[in-house]
Amino acid sequence: MATLGRTRARRSNSVARPFVALFVLSLLLLLFRSADAVRATAAVGTQVLVPVQRALSATGVTTNRFFQAIGDLDRISAENVGLRAANDRLTLENARLAEAAIAAQQGAKLEATQRALTYSTVTAPVIARDPSGVLKTLVIGAGTDQGVRVDQIVLSEQGVVGRVSEAGSNYAKVLLITDSASSVSALVQTSRASGIVRGQYGDTLVMEWILQSDPVKSGDIIVTAGLGLGNELRSLYPKGLVIGTVVDVTKAEVSAYQRAVVAPAVDLRKLENVLVITGPTK
Repeated sequence: MATLGRTRARRSNSVARPFVALFVLSLLLLLFRSADAVRATAAVGTQVLVPVQRALSATGVTTNRFFQAIGDLDRISAENVGLRAANDRLTLENARLAEAAIAAQQGAKLEATQRALTYSTVTAPVIARDPSGVLKTLVIGAGTDQGVRVDQIVLSEQGVVGRVSEAGSNYAKVLLITDSASSVSALVQTSRASGIVRGQYGDTLVMEWILQSDPVKSGDIIVTAGLGLGNELRSLYPKGLVIGTVVDVTKAEVSAYQRAVVAPAVDLRKLENVLVITGPTK
């Protein structure tokens, strides 16, 4: 027990000694604070501590700015996300408005053509085509429910597209004028030279059986003649519809006929809407 008491006494003394020393030092400083030695020592201590305080203050400012910068980066990142989303919405809206403007422009042209024609017509969108151009057909979004029948003629505002080869209740398949199975009696618009326009491989037409004596040249407009071919009592194609423009003429030395290469008036690869002639008069 005596040993335990001495141990506790030593621990108490070891804890109390620093406080006693600090108390004595504080008392001495209070008593002698006006002394020159104490003032000099205080001045030196202050000079030593001022850079430390400045460093600590700068460190605090830097730390504060660091965390403020992190907050600013988060805010800017959130704003960028919002701006990108708004930009995406504006891009989609601009695309929608541009498409609506193009559709309105195309519709106005087709409506003007429809009013100018003396035939009964229905409008139809192109809903399918062969992108390779190998199959010279396309599908339109109008059928027997809208009055479309096989062998009716299909036009655009630029000229002849082809004829209906198959009709369902709400769709129709169109055989393009550029197909090799297509043939149309035609006229050179200026000289009235006649011939037969046929489709061929590629996107051009050929006009055959033009008399050598008939004038035809590049740039001439070719229109439908309205004449029946073969066993036809009348042509499927009404007279005066634009087929295309002559781009080349070939004259054979020993033949009575010449032939012309014709570029279709209609860009069939970019066709989006058409007119179908459903009757002879409105």
